[in-house]
Parts: sequence; C-alpha cells; structure tokens
Amino acid sequence: MKMKKLLSISAAVLFFGLQGVQAQNCDAYEIKLNQLVQKKGYTEAYPVLQEALEKCPGKKVNYYIFGETILDELAQNAASDAERQKYAQEIVNLLQKRIAAFPNDKPAYWRGEIINYELANNLKPKKEIYEEYKNLFNASENAEKLSTSTVLNYFTTALELLNEGELQFDEALKVYFKTKEVTEKNIELRSAEYGKLAEKLDSLQTVDPNKKLTKAEEQTMANAQAAKDSFLEIQDSMEGILSQYTTCDNIAPMYVKEFEAKKEDMDWIISSYQELASKECYDTPIMDALDKQYAYLWKLKNPQATETASPQAKAGAGPGSAYAEGARAFSRKDYKTAISKFQDALNDASGSKKGDIAYYIAVSYSKTGNLGNAVNWAKKAASYKPGYGAPYELIASIFGSNANSCGSSTYQKLTAYWVAADFANKACAVDSRSCGRAKKMASSYNAHGPSLEMSFQQGKKKGDRVSVSCFGGASTVVR
Repeated sequence: MKMKKLLSISAAVLFFGLQGVQAQNCDAYEIKLNQLVQKKGYTEAYPVLQEALEKCPGKKVNYYIFGETILDELAQNAASDAERQKYAQEIVNLLQKRIAAFPNDKPAYWRGEIINYELANNLKPKKEIYEEYKNLFNASENAEKLSTSTVLNYFTTALELLNEGELQFDEALKVYFKTKEVTEKNIELRSAEYGKLAEKLDSLQTVDPNKKLTKAEEQTMANAQAAKDSFLEIQDSMEGILSQYTTCDNIAPMYVKEFEAKKEDMDWIISSYQELASKECYDTPIMDALDKQYAYLWKLKNPQATETASPQAKAGAGPGSAYAEGARAFSRKDYKTAISKFQDALNDASGSKKGDIAYYIAVSYSKTGNLGNAVNWAKKAASYKPGYGAPYELIASIFGSNANSCGSSTYQKLTAYWVAADFANKACAVDSRSCGRAKKMASSYNAHGPSLEMSFQQGKKKGDRVSVSCFGGASTVVR
C-alpha cells in the first residue's frame, strides 16, 4: 500500500514537473519569437514559430500575433507567386487555429481577416470568396467587430463581380446596404466611445482647466477616433461610388417589382423597409405598402394584440411609421406635425436612433421659433447619442444668432457669443465630422464676444464664470 502511494506521489511530481518544464519552454518560444520579430529576422523566426505551434498549441495568443507578422513578411518578400501563396495559405491556417484556440477573441473579426488574405492572394475564385463574405456578414451577430478592410473588401468584391456580369444589380445593392449598415454601426459605436470620454474631459476641465483623463482613457479616445475616421472614409468612398444609383427613384422600383412575390416573407418586408428608410424614401408608395403589409402579417401572428406594429419598430432598428410620418411632415415644412410624430416615434426607438429623432425635434422647434425647446431637445439628442456633434452646432447657432435676446445689458448680450463659441467647440471635441464647421463658428462667435476692458468694467477678470439666462440658461468663462 505504501509502495502504491509512493508511486502515485512520484507520478504526480513527475507530471507537475513536466508541466512546469513545458510552461517554461512555451514562455521561451514566446520570448524568442518576440526577439526575432523585433530585429526583423523573419526567416530565422519561421522554424521557431512552427515548433512553438506544434509543441504549445493554444498556449499563447502571441504565437499567432507574431506568426501573422512573420508569415506576412515572408509572403511579401517571396521569390515567386507560388511561394507567396504558400505563406498566405499558412496565414489562413494560422488564423483558423487562432479562432479554434481562442474562440471568444473576436471570431468574426478574424474570419474576416482570413477572407481578406484569401482575396489578396488569389487563394480561391472571387465568386467563392464573395460567398464567404456574404455568409460572414449575414451570420455574424457582431458585424460591428469587423475590420474596415473586411467591410470595404466585401463591397468592392461585389462591385467587381457586378462589372464582370457575375452579380445582378439588386444583389450588389443588398451588399451596399449591408456594408452601409455595418459602417454606420461602427461609426456610432466609436463616436459613443469617444464622446463619453470627451464629455468626461469637458466636465473635468469645467472645474479645473488643467485636469486630464488617465493615460488609458486618452489611448481609448485616440483609438476610437482613429477607428471612426477609418469608417468615415469607407462611408464616403461607398457613397461616392454608388450615390447616383441609390436614389429613391432608382431603388424603389426594385422593391415594387418584388413585392407581390415576397409580400408574405416577414424578413423580406423588414429588410426592404429598412433599406428604403436608410435612404429616407418615406414619400414612396412602396414604403406605405411595406408598412401596411408588415402590420397585416404581424396581426396574423399576434391575433390577441391590441396594437399594430411597424416593420422598423418591431425589427428593433428604428422608430417605424411614426418616424416616417414625421419625416414626411418635416420635408413639407409642417414642423408642428413633425414634432408630434417624432415624439411618438421616440417610444419605439432605442439607442442612438433616439438621438437622431431628438435632433429632428430640436430642428423643428428652431424652425417654429421656439428656441428654448430647441435647445432643450438638442441637449437630449446629445445625451441619447454621445459623440454626435450636430446638436451642439445647433445650440451654438441659436445662441450666436439670437444673442440680442440674452439679457438686458450689452455685456449680457455679448456674453451669449462666448456661450455659442463654447458649444461650437464642444461639437468639434466630441465629433470630428463637425470640426470643419464648428471651428469657423467658434472663431466667429469669439470675435463678437466682450472685450477684456468691458469685462473689467463689469468687475470680471479672465477666468471668471459668467452666466446668461436665455434659452434655458448657460454659463461660460471670461476670456
């Protein structure tokens, strides 16, 4: 019995000893690969990578990070196309192993990168690669996690196949709408990420101008801004290529043509409505038809329901027919009706879409001359959608264009220009898309503000806070 116990203890010691040795070896591979990548010794690193992957599979994510760099460099410097494709295929295999070893580490992103390598290195026929992109975009619940390269490559591959006669225009249009949706989601996500930290920084510096975010927060802001700018470039590129083909007059007939054959298909009704809504085609009869058909189908499936539904609201992607009615009223300058319908639409909206609706309500109020409500709704829009500069631009223009309504004295009226400049600067701070206009606005408004001499006569010095009571009130700093 003692002998068995001793043997068991010895086996355990041997097992854990081997485990420790293996861990040390796996660490050694990681260190060696890092050193070789740092000195760009990719040829020397190649056999080390193969050995690490064979002996320590799934142990270190850095194997895959270093491995992609090593293989990509070897592919780019290959002596022949055959050699380049060999290394490219090894990258594909490497990334597939990465997904298997780390299934929770952005799998959709890495699947996209695999397809990108296949495309760039002609590892598969273009149509087959297109189908892989299509499956990825249609199946992934995390499409917003895809890289800018994956989004752009899917779009351009569809266009190339269209030009080669391998794809019908209506299918290419579906790709456009899908990549447009993913791009907009990414822009919203990065804008929100950046905007929350920008708001935090603004709050800190209101108390103490020298306050800063943490280094980690500053890096997060920088990364979010860079990612957003990349997706904005893609968005501009896609719109520039297809804008003339994706007008309501061009795309609405396609949905009319398909309506009878597909009107019982709930998914088709929803996606068609969403696609037309994304181009603001609310005045087209087909949108009314889609809205009514959805309500009909929904009622069939929910006979006990007391309320009807709309394809956009119940799809969870927007406000539905109330928003459509508001948009129509807004376009015909019936702002009173627009406000009412947009407010109804808020009940169905969620996420950043609430910010878009609140902004339209703010603009509608400004058009009717109800500037206090306009400012109030613009602030709501900014809170619903962090990283959205347009509401702050609107507030800036209201204070700047109506400074004479702010107070009884000349000093109070001129102080409103400083408030306007503050909101213009905030628009730029939270949203790079606003910067071009906002910087010009801020410069102009600051030029109209009180002079230091005028502030001195009011008993104020540089850095003191002053307030205005118009449009809900605001405070600013003497400058």
